[in-house]
Amino acid sequence: MDGFLQIINDLQDVFSTVGVSPEIISLPQIVVVGSQSTGKSSVLESIVQKNFLPRGTGIVTRRPLIIQINQDSSAIEPWGSFLHCPDKKYTDFDKICDEIIRDTDRVCGSDKNINSEPITLKIHSADLPTLTLVDLPGITKNPVGDQPRDIEQQTTALVRKYIENPNCIILAVSPGNIDIANSESIKLAKEVDPEGNRTLAVITKVDLMEKSAENSRVLEGKVIPIKLGIVGVINRTQAQMDAKISIEECLEREAEYFKTHFNYMSTEMGTPYLTQRLCSVLMQHVKQCLPELIIRITEQKVIQQSILDSLGPRIEDESGALADLVMKFCREFRYNMDGRRSVQFGASERALSGGRHLFEVFDSAICQELDKISLPADIEEDIKHEIISAGGSKPALFTPNIVFDNLASRQLEHFTFPIKKSIKKCSETITEIISILSKKIFERFPVLKRETHQISLGLLLTKTQVVERFIDSYIQCELCYINTNHRLFIKNRPQLEKACSEDEKSKEEGGENSSTKKIKALLDLYIHIIRNQLMDVVPKTVICYMVLQFCDDLHKDLMKILYSSDRVDDLMKEDMLVEERREKALRMLDALERADAITSLLE
Repeated sequence: MDGFLQIINDLQDVFSTVGVSPEIISLPQIVVVGSQSTGKSSVLESIVQKNFLPRGTGIVTRRPLIIQINQDSSAIEPWGSFLHCPDKKYTDFDKICDEIIRDTDRVCGSDKNINSEPITLKIHSADLPTLTLVDLPGITKNPVGDQPRDIEQQTTALVRKYIENPNCIILAVSPGNIDIANSESIKLAKEVDPEGNRTLAVITKVDLMEKSAENSRVLEGKVIPIKLGIVGVINRTQAQMDAKISIEECLEREAEYFKTHFNYMSTEMGTPYLTQRLCSVLMQHVKQCLPELIIRITEQKVIQQSILDSLGPRIEDESGALADLVMKFCREFRYNMDGRRSVQFGASERALSGGRHLFEVFDSAICQELDKISLPADIEEDIKHEIISAGGSKPALFTPNIVFDNLASRQLEHFTFPIKKSIKKCSETITEIISILSKKIFERFPVLKRETHQISLGLLLTKTQVVERFIDSYIQCELCYINTNHRLFIKNRPQLEKACSEDEKSKEEGGENSSTKKIKALLDLYIHIIRNQLMDVVPKTVICYMVLQFCDDLHKDLMKILYSSDRVDDLMKEDMLVEERREKALRMLDALERADAITSLLE
């Protein structure tokens, strides 16, 4: 039996030593819960058969005290040690009490505040069974003296933290001189364990209970049913402690009291029976929990290893690591643009390649915007005005080419704004891809992430300006030379003029109206041709300069600027949170590996 209980002690040590909360894997343990002055300390000292707990008024226990009792046949006399100073051996239990007070003050200060960081006390004795108990600060209803105003909330929250563990056995301590229905420990136990499957009740100060049938029913568990049972004990009085009456003698008096007043159930009352019952309950509970415990340890190992993998190893060669990260960033950007990688934008549910995101910009911001540009509704009035204006001082016999050129040029100017807008949208899309990748790849290194981001955006701005100048020049070329000799224009012109002529005959129109409609039709054709050319030229220019040339220059610029700054050490400084998370994960993984080795002994 001790082998199973020793496993829990060892696991408790493993997690406490590395500064990791044992609650993360829900270790089975017995937690002692009770209000102030219920006799918790007397119960624990009677089990250990030594005086070792601080006493006084107000909150005496201000930190969880994990008491590990180890049956040690080699122990000539009982002795203790603390996990925070394992090499120091205490045979004087008064000094153990002093160390509990000293270490409590070290963590909590000299005031009455409480703290959740536990103290672990290991007691070795040849006469005691292996058992672990967690003594918690007493639940305090009203602050006294310099106690914090929210002391009830603090103590209750700490108790809940422990007893909400589904693998915890709750030892609910209540004094016999109050109505058990008003017991704070029983009330809290029922809130987290409504069926009472993991609650064991202790009624202290039974000698102070009124001798009545009702109180006998309380001890029998008929008033408030507790599945693991109710055990009555008698506390040592202050007078007995002042008179130096030993714990052994007090236990003899306790046994005699129960034989005299509760003979019919005296074998299931008293501190020795309580100790035996606790060992039995914990033993059965550990056996039930062990398979699940092993699974949780394995699951946590996978989780912690995954965290470590995501954080990456410690950097040894900073210069080499910087070069690798820059290369990875440039490669990931290129792969994103050519479709080999995907990124998720904002609230989008789809993860698409950066190239695909850019294609959608081409389709929506370029093609659709350019498609919206058409001849204005009053174009025929403009045409008539232009024909009159071109005639000069006398009416023209034929419509001069300058009419078409002037009208076409004005229409082509309307393409400039949507094209500039679409180029900006392309730049924003690439900027977002850069931001996503830099955040992902340089997450551990905030300075490097910021510098890389700025350099990349500076290069992108340069390439964007190249595209804008190219497109400005292209549109200027279109404005300078209205190419009515364009192959598609020549091919489609006869058909349009024929259609206009047939329409004139059917409507018996001619003269100025005839010329106006023909010019309108030819303008529409020419704008359509130039629109299609721009739909082709703009994406090609964006890809050429803002993607391909950007990719070609990105690695070169990053390496040149980052290494020339002579700030490699500064650039490769990790985020403090990353370092802390790695250290925590390493400690946790170490604890879990050791826990795995311990539990494997019983498989």
